[in-house]
Amino acid sequence: MSASDTYYRDHWARIEPALVPMYEEFFRWQPNMEALIKGANIVPGVSVIDYGCGPGFLTLELAKRVGPSGHVAGCDLNAAFLAGARTRAESEGLTDRIDWHHTTDDRIPIPDGSVDRVLCKNVLEYVPDLATTVAEFHRVLKPGGIAHAIDSDWSALIIEPVGPERVSRLLAAARPAYRDPMAGRHLYGAMRMAGFTEVKVEIFARPDTRGQLLPVAMTLVTYAKQFGQMPENEADAVTADCQAAIDNGTYMLFLPQFLVTAVK
Repeated sequence: MSASDTYYRDHWARIEPALVPMYEEFFRWQPNMEALIKGANIVPGVSVIDYGCGPGFLTLELAKRVGPSGHVAGCDLNAAFLAGARTRAESEGLTDRIDWHHTTDDRIPIPDGSVDRVLCKNVLEYVPDLATTVAEFHRVLKPGGIAHAIDSDWSALIIEPVGPERVSRLLAAARPAYRDPMAGRHLYGAMRMAGFTEVKVEIFARPDTRGQLLPVAMTLVTYAKQFGQMPENEADAVTADCQAAIDNGTYMLFLPQFLVTAVK
């Protein structure tokens, strides 16, 4: 097995230190994310797992919502992310409401039937086996508990003025970075197969015309260069064209998010 075969997971476990601040900024909680997590029904007093919590900004938001009678567990495979998350939790006085778990495999370190909610945002495209991870969600939830997952379908990515042909080449060049780049469309079936009921699907589709999601395109460019699957001048042209389009008001990036909510 070559290094590229597991890159989809490894590059999150061992992020270059210089890149951590960029990711932390990208994952910072924003009020416009409210629509993405609404289906999880986070209310005071519930217990929640934030699976793939990254630098913990969403975890802290969840901790504020569950209140002093609730609890949140943040799980991630990146130790540096978790260290920063712990520091932020301490500074906001939320330490007593959050447990942090450094995961090294697909097992969630939580007992069977012990939590009310599992929330997973843009993580399942990177897990080794979607069915195994969704089955873990089912295992840890109490009867009546809710799993709420958000994920992308990269085959529907639009970047203007890059155009569909170049976007297709860019996605193909970045392919080793994703285990399942169409995880979003596969979530419904995975939830059903895991034994969940009342599985509901929504699609969040809000085009970005201001450059807020530009890091998404730039990350693809970085992957394409790293794997050597796209000529460097073509990859650099994507960056230049996106920046020029932002400057002249013709930029648009569209990446639909599948929101899947299911009940145990």
